[in-house]
Amino acid sequence: MKDRIRILVIDDEENILWLFKEGLEDDKISVTTTGSHKDGEIILSAGGVSICFVDLFLGDSNGIALVREWSKIYPHVHFIIMTAQDTGSNVIESIKSGATDFFPKPFDLAELRAKILNLAGDHGETEETESASYDFETKNRKMLEIYKLIGKISGANINVLICGESGTGKEVIAHMIHEMSNRSGKPFVPINMAAIPSDLMESELFGHSKGSFTGAVTDKKGKFEEANGGTIFLDEISEMDFSLQSKLLRVIQEKEINPVGSSRTVKLDTRIIAASNKNLEGLVENGKFREDLFYRLNVVSIELPPLRDRKEDIPYLANHFLRKYRNIKNRVLKISGEALGAMAKYRWQGNIRELENIIQYAIVNTDTDEVTKQSLPQKLFSTAQEKDASCLSDELFKLASSIVEAETLSESYNAFEEYMKIVEYPLMRAVLERTDGNKSVSAKLLGINRNTLRKKAKEHGFD
Repeated sequence: MKDRIRILVIDDEENILWLFKEGLEDDKISVTTTGSHKDGEIILSAGGVSICFVDLFLGDSNGIALVREWSKIYPHVHFIIMTAQDTGSNVIESIKSGATDFFPKPFDLAELRAKILNLAGDHGETEETESASYDFETKNRKMLEIYKLIGKISGANINVLICGESGTGKEVIAHMIHEMSNRSGKPFVPINMAAIPSDLMESELFGHSKGSFTGAVTDKKGKFEEANGGTIFLDEISEMDFSLQSKLLRVIQEKEINPVGSSRTVKLDTRIIAASNKNLEGLVENGKFREDLFYRLNVVSIELPPLRDRKEDIPYLANHFLRKYRNIKNRVLKISGEALGAMAKYRWQGNIRELENIIQYAIVNTDTDEVTKQSLPQKLFSTAQEKDASCLSDELFKLASSIVEAETLSESYNAFEEYMKIVEYPLMRAVLERTDGNKSVSAKLLGINRNTLRKKAKEHGFD
């Protein structure tokens, strides 16, 4: 018989402890309760606890501070913070502390039980479940601001547009928004728009009735109907056929769908989170994406930074993936500082997805309990990009030296201005290509106003 899931509840309210004990303890769940964080730490240190619920305000102690400390000491325990003050800042700070989740009081016992069983899964403590597979800890300032924004919008029933390069974790953020909303526990349905042929897209999204086209041998629910009550994640929305965009716009406006070949109308209560690795504003300006649909989707916009711009988070992400894939080799427990240092020097063109793949490779390639520099793939050390970066730095230094030496004694000579005239051309070209020539977005990325951009573009001969 499988061992019961052991949970620990630390709260100074007797009625809360009673609720957990009487409402949740059965043949699957074992509940231990205490009103003292000191007693709680003793219980944790004895081992065996899978999930620990901690009150946010515990006498003179702060639940977030306790979880921040305990999550490092007991990495196999899922910590969940509880409070009646479920503000966005409390949610975000709880997640940042290392907590797996955040539960507002009063509780729904059925939801609590589902969360406990979901976290424990069928694999005990050696493997994380899907809902626990997202790492929220960060030291990057931009990501902190994003998490704060998520805390503010997750409870609101508004559409969100997530932008960023491939592999930056757009689906993870979408799932995070869903899990922190009042739709948590309801369906989260992702769909990759680029992976579905355009002639099948309408059926995939809205469903179809039997006989509506060749091959439609039965009625089929679409992704929107599957997500009813929950969240649908439309990844790579820029790849949606232009003719279908008007139908999506109508779905957003009317909150209903008509399956292909059917007169049936399905009322919807579905939150839409869309994502794109392309610049949608540029596509709108060039007539490749509907402007009205763009503004319907872009109620709140989140721009995810690439991994190369948040390298301070590599240790957290790497250790998260180590825990996630530890079942490959259970003895691999940590990553050496030397290995993390090597990762910090790499450019990560594949972003977080590439890091995840490399950690899996390193676990397979490790014969000890530690991922070392020798465990990592050779491309992290022998890439042409490092040599190119070094050569480029040398060339830029030579350029700077030639500019400085040209007029060393002239007080009226502005070396910085002369240098920038040369290097700003490739920068402007790269930004304009990245934004498909969108002036507003280009100016914003460059940190200048549109008039300055227009002037510089003219100077450099950009059309």
